[in-house]
Amino acid sequence: MHRSLLLPLVALALSACSGKIDMPRGTGEGYSSARLIQRSPNSTISDATERKVHGMIQNSLKKQFTANGKSWGSGSADLIVAYMVIYQEPAMTASYDDYFGYGRDGTQISERAHDVGVLESKRPDYFRSAAIVVDVIDARTNELIYRNYAQGDVVSGVSDGARAGRIDAAVAQALGEFFKG
Repeated sequence: MHRSLLLPLVALALSACSGKIDMPRGTGEGYSSARLIQRSPNSTISDATERKVHGMIQNSLKKQFTANGKSWGSGSADLIVAYMVIYQEPAMTASYDDYFGYGRDGTQISERAHDVGVLESKRPDYFRSAAIVVDVIDARTNELIYRNYAQGDVVSGVSDGARAGRIDAAVAQALGEFFKG
């Protein structure tokens, strides 16, 4: 994913000055399986593009975990993987947290990202930026053991293959430290 001038946006959002946002840096050592967080059964994603992007993110998460020796998808997995997408333009921030779950600073992360990326932005031109925040949770203890992110500018009109490649790069960047342990 191409780094934008807004890279500090999420860095500052995740190391917020008003209320600390947890950024644990555990590793995958000692874990053998992972699964995606269970989202609310009442939640629907009606936008076709948004559904497609979520599918690409989920495929990429599966690819990263299996490539690093972890089985993926079991209901009794050792790890629960959650993610949130943050989208920004010069006057707004939106977060898509259907797959982020509850109780781990989602609102605080989004609010801080808005403060830094929109209200405090020095970028003079129109932009569209997106970030993915990935959480890894120990399924036995429900403890957040890892959180990281990747961010870049949104590119319009790219093919599905190019979009999937950009998403793969972002997910790999966000999870890179988790698999280095």
